Amino acid sequence: MDLLVVDWDFFFPTPAAGGPLGDHPELFAWPVTEDPVHVEAIWLKRLRAFVAAGVKLPWCVGYEGFWGRFNISVGAKVFYADSNAWASQIFPSNLGGSGPWRSVHLYDAHHDCGYKRNDRSFAAWKRGVLSGEKKISAENWMLAHYWNGSRVFVHFPPWRESLARPVEEPLIPLSMRIDKGPVPQVAFDAVFLSRSGAWVPSWCDDQFAEFLHSCPACPVEVVGNAWKQPRDDVRMIQRLWEKLLSVSSGG
Repeated sequence: MDLLVVDWDFFFPTPAAGGPLGDHPELFAWPVTEDPVHVEAIWLKRLRAFVAAGVKLPWCVGYEGFWGRFNISVGAKVFYADSNAWASQIFPSNLGGSGPWRSVHLYDAHHDCGYKRNDRSFAAWKRGVLSGEKKISAENWMLAHYWNGSRVFVHFPPWRESLARPVEEPLIPLSMRIDKGPVPQVAFDAVFLSRSGAWVPSWCDDQFAEFLHSCPACPVEVVGNAWKQPRDDVRMIQRLWEKLLSVSSGG
């Protein structure tokens, strides 16, 4: 059995994740933490920064037709949540199978395989998890599948300029490549989709809903996932943006 995991930030180009620097890379220098402040409350402030700089709001791009590239098994489920950390809990046993996934393919702006700035090695991280000192998170959830014996693969977005900037060294050996060619020739038995609300602005939530519902798999919200879709500030942001545009155009 094979698992396809897609992080919504795969479609949100940023200089911080290896995209073109552009004229205002400082607007994307966002501290990221998966908490209510950075998922929900921070985006109005960031919107105002774009307006003050006279820069158009960034949106997700390239997601149209994405699912059509893959062979997704009939009857497959697409599990969805705000954080990719939940993907650590999606195993063949959820679908009546057993053992590891034959492969886990991640499409993401980050590799999610742990970082040596946080842990010396995979063995050290594993000891920390077993002792309760470490937690499985959005930064390292792929390690749970590697630990279980799955083969793991990372596909970075085509807007990424190179693998050299920035790829922090993962804790495990794995295949990492920029997605500019054929997709894996397997039939995916399950899909996991993460909204990544701490990385992708809330004004892209309507795009996310479109992307989720275009997936040819049955949508299943992960039990225990706490989120709102769209986020509460979306309509407020839209009204503020329209007002700001009207003022800037002299309307």
